[in-house]
Amino acid sequence: FILGPYEKGAPCCYLDGPADGAEYELFQEDIERLEPHIEAAMNRVPAFAECGIKQVYNGAIAYTPDGNPIVGPAWGLKNFWLNEGHSFGITAAGGAGWQLAEWIVEGEPGIDMLGVEPRRFGDYVSRDYLIKKNEEAYSHVFIIHYPDEERPAARPLKTAPCYGRLLEMGAVFGQKFGWERANWFATGGMAQEDDWSFRRSHWFEAIRKEALHVNRAVGLLDMTPFAKCRISGPGAAAFLDYMVANRLPAKTGRIRLCHSLNRNGGIHSEFTITREAEDSFYLVSAAAWQRLDHDYLARYMPADGSVNYEHLTDSIGVFVVAGPLVRKLLQRVSADDFSNEAFPFLSARQVEMAGIPVYALRVNYVGELGWELHHPIERQNELFDALFEAGEDLELRPFGIRAMDSMRLEKSYCMVGTELSIEYSAWESAMDRFVFPDKGNFLGREQLLAGRERGLNYRLVTLEVQDTDDADALGNNALTREGELIGRATSGGFGFRTGQSLALGMVRPEYAQAGIDKEIDILNK
Repeated sequence: FILGPYEKGAPCCYLDGPADGAEYELFQEDIERLEPHIEAAMNRVPAFAECGIKQVYNGAIAYTPDGNPIVGPAWGLKNFWLNEGHSFGITAAGGAGWQLAEWIVEGEPGIDMLGVEPRRFGDYVSRDYLIKKNEEAYSHVFIIHYPDEERPAARPLKTAPCYGRLLEMGAVFGQKFGWERANWFATGGMAQEDDWSFRRSHWFEAIRKEALHVNRAVGLLDMTPFAKCRISGPGAAAFLDYMVANRLPAKTGRIRLCHSLNRNGGIHSEFTITREAEDSFYLVSAAAWQRLDHDYLARYMPADGSVNYEHLTDSIGVFVVAGPLVRKLLQRVSADDFSNEAFPFLSARQVEMAGIPVYALRVNYVGELGWELHHPIERQNELFDALFEAGEDLELRPFGIRAMDSMRLEKSYCMVGTELSIEYSAWESAMDRFVFPDKGNFLGREQLLAGRERGLNYRLVTLEVQDTDDADALGNNALTREGELIGRATSGGFGFRTGQSLALGMVRPEYAQAGIDKEIDILNK
């Protein structure tokens, strides 16, 4: 018999790294730590009690903060590659070696590697963080892993100034790229904590209230963790025009949703690009992929000094305000005109709100009338208080990431890492309206066009899920028709405005037309 327990609270070793030349080093036996696991093994397999202990192996095992390996290019270093943190030993050797070799030789992996991408971690990773998160990851190996689980070790780490105010309002937080983000709000005596489940959890009703309130009145979502940077200089426009498949905004104060492709025509990054001046652009992208997105830009940036990069994530806060009453709210804190004629969709302007300079962008991810309010982070609480004071009789309320996710599904808004991936071309991800092959050369253009000539393998669809009353698609659900596998769901949830369980998914093109029924596997049903 071999017993290999995964214990809770196992201490980290080699805090400053192993000694030079250390190889297969074993530590002192510690039977006392093993006793509870030995007793459990005896109860489960009585014969184990009769064998005795022949040998104890106590050694090191490599772990990362989230338990996944680290495979790919190192941040900030040229031609330096990582392939480490394989806690399950040689089991991933073939696949990791295959993709890493392809990455090194071809410049891109052949499959989506975001789950093991080294740049999923940032500068927030300290020695203390590694100790706490690695011990946590080790202790979670053989317990149930729930969807969207938020683990508590080494938190809170990075918080926006309004964190305390949101916490007092009932926020239940998650973490993304080190930042605390409000996932949902507990109200009416609800426990201010998550209750994880593969089915609809206790926060389902709270999210329903948040989404419907935004649809009826006005809500505020803190999106300070957004990745933000400025690209400027005499070569900025030409550089960004090559980096994205869409046309850049032609006029100052205009916004475009743009996608950076990889060399094979798949989608690597998504940016909201605002033209600030003839030679200056403000870029916003997903919080989780800040390091990945900014490193991708740096990889192709010309070395002649014609393009400048400025990191802005930590200095600029962002509030999303959305709902039919949002104009009334903004007009109470600003003398600027927020009418549709003066402030059309996909436009941006410097305004003043309660004496605070704000860069207001008329764009959002929830599908309601709304603005993103980008502001100096040191004045965030002033703006927060001014908005909630002005919006008291308008019933301004905070809402969280989960309500936003519900609303983005209803609008078929895609997300990097799910619908947007290097495994699917921009055509397959239904990004046609954001791709302009006739604008001139851009990264991935030739392969993108060649792929369309060959024919698409998949097409993005929005699905209305029927016959489910207590669970929704979570992503990676199998999609079939008459027993044949035709694709997979990329993400899913419940749309509270539509009153319908929804899923986004990739299916073979012949099954992408509206009206073709499909079967989806949700909890083996």
